[in-house]
Amino acid sequence: MIQLPEAFCARMKKLLGEEYPAFLASYDAPPQRGLRVNRCKSTPDAVKKTGLPLRPCSFSEDGFYLDCTEVGTGNLPVHHAGMFYLQEPAAMIPVASAAITPGSYVLDVCAAPGGKSTQLASLIGENGLLVSNEFVPSRAKILLSNIERLGVPNAVVTNTDAAHLKSWYEGCFDVVLVDAPCSGEGMFRKNPQAVTEWSEENVAMCAERSHGILADAAACLRPGGTLIYSTCTFAPEKNEYLIARFLSENEDFTVIPVPDAVRSMTTPGLPVPDCRCNLTLSARCYPHVTGGEGQYVCVLKKSGDAPRRPIKDLLTTPTKQELSVLTPVLKDLFGEIPFEVKKYKDMLCAVTANTAVNGVCFSCGVRLGEIKGGRLVPHHQLFSAFGNRMKLQWHLKSDDPRVLRYLHGDTIELTADEGTADGFGCVLVDGCALGGGKNVGGTIKNHYPKGLRIQGI
Repeated sequence: MIQLPEAFCARMKKLLGEEYPAFLASYDAPPQRGLRVNRCKSTPDAVKKTGLPLRPCSFSEDGFYLDCTEVGTGNLPVHHAGMFYLQEPAAMIPVASAAITPGSYVLDVCAAPGGKSTQLASLIGENGLLVSNEFVPSRAKILLSNIERLGVPNAVVTNTDAAHLKSWYEGCFDVVLVDAPCSGEGMFRKNPQAVTEWSEENVAMCAERSHGILADAAACLRPGGTLIYSTCTFAPEKNEYLIARFLSENEDFTVIPVPDAVRSMTTPGLPVPDCRCNLTLSARCYPHVTGGEGQYVCVLKKSGDAPRRPIKDLLTTPTKQELSVLTPVLKDLFGEIPFEVKKYKDMLCAVTANTAVNGVCFSCGVRLGEIKGGRLVPHHQLFSAFGNRMKLQWHLKSDDPRVLRYLHGDTIELTADEGTADGFGCVLVDGCALGGGKNVGGTIKNHYPKGLRIQGI
C-alpha cells in the first residue's frame, strides 16, 4: 500500500468519517484505467469493435472503464490514429458536468496534457472554437501533440498565463474550463511520486495561485456563459473554500448543479458557512465511490445573456505567390478544399470557418506544411485532421502487418486492388486517419513523423 502523509490521512478521516476505511482500502487496488472516444475521428461503436475490455461510464456515452492491467494500449495502431484518448474515468467528469453544445467557443486555461481539451473538441464540433492554453512550454508541446494526434481541426494552442488570456479574450467564450494546478492528492494512487511532493504548505500555495487564475479566466466568459472549475485534489481550501471566496468577489456568478448522471457517481461538495451559494451542488470524486481517481468539479453560471465579444483576429491571407503553390496542391489532395487557408506569422494554416486567434499562439488550426523549392510538403497535422477527406486513401485493418511497418517508418506496398494513382494521400487504420504517404508506382513512401515512430519492431 502507498504510504500516505499523516497530515493528509488525518484530514481525510475528518472529512469522510465512517467512509474513511473504504477510502483508505481503495489505495490497495490498482488505478482504474479508462478511455474516451474521440468524436473528431471515431464513434463509440467503432471503439467497441477494437476488442478492448470496456465497460461504459454512466455519466458519458463516450467514456469507458478499461478493465485491463497490462501496458501497451498506447502502442495500438488505433491509439496512434487518435480513435480514443486514454483518460481515467474521474478526469472525464468536469467536462461531462456542463451542457456544452456544438458550435460553442470554449477556453481551456490549464490544458496539458490535453484530455479535457480534446473532450471539449469532441463536443463543440467543427463549427466551434477551442482555445487550449498551457503555461509551461514543455507541457504545451505535449498538449499540441495530443491535439494533433486526435485530429482537432479548430484548436488554437497558446502558451501563456491567465492574465494575458484575459487581455486577449475578455468576454469571448461560451464556456471556460479551469482545471487548476494543484497538489495532486487525487492522483496519489496513480502517481506515487505526488505523495513525496505533497505538503500542507504546497496546498496553500496552490490555492492562492488558483484563485488568481480563476479570476482572470472568468473575465473571458460572456454574460450567460458557463465556468467549470476542477481540481485533482481533496483539499477544501483548494475546492469549496476557494469557490466561496470567488463568489464573494464575483456577485454575477452562481453555482449550478452537476447533471444527475454525474451526481449518481460522485459525492456532494462540502457546505461552506456564510457562502451565498449551495456548494453541495458541486461534486467530489473519490476512488472508492467513482472508481477512478480523485477530482473536484464546480459548475458556475455567469448572470445575464449576451453574445460573445468578437475576437480580434490576427490571421492573415497567404501571399499570391504562396496561394499559387498551395491551391493546386490542395485541389489535388481534396478536390473541393474543406477548409480556409490562412496564415499566422510564418505558419500556413488550414482553419474552419470560426477559427480566430488573438495574442501569441503556439499553433493555430491545422498546419498545412512548408513550401520548399516551390512545392508544398504537407504537415502530419493535415493528414491527421483531414486525411479522411483526401481523394487518395489507403484503408488498412489494425491487424494488417503493414500498419506496424508504417508506424516503424518503412515504406509499404499496395496490392493491385488498393489503387494505382500516384501522389500524396492518407493511410487509415480501421477508418481513422493515421498519417500521410506518397504513392509512387504502388509503393507508399512514408511521411509519418520520425518522432512518433515505434522503435524495435
